Amino acid sequence: MCYCQAMPMLWGVLYSLEQIISDQGLDFNLSELSHLYATVSHGSHQFLFKAKPHQPLPIFKTTKNDTSWKNQFFFVRRASIPLGDSLLKSGS
Repeated sequence: MCYCQAMPMLWGVLYSLEQIISDQGLDFNLSELSHLYATVSHGSHQFLFKAKPHQPLPIFKTTKNDTSWKNQFFFVRRASIPLGDSLLKSGS
């Protein structure tokens, strides 16, 4: 997965975790993250986090239905940036 394939909900969780880790001085890495969330796709080569059953969630109210994400993120056509056409188009 490359950065541009992450859905806004995924970025929201990562940003929130980064803030908590920084504020609380926690030792938290990808191994712990993989115990809490599964990375899933709906076939569009875009990914989001899905909470794993029976696991406590460190982040609440950061969902794929967050309506304010458009104020924080934007889309760019590949052709509009240098070497944009060479960027990964799928999960392969």
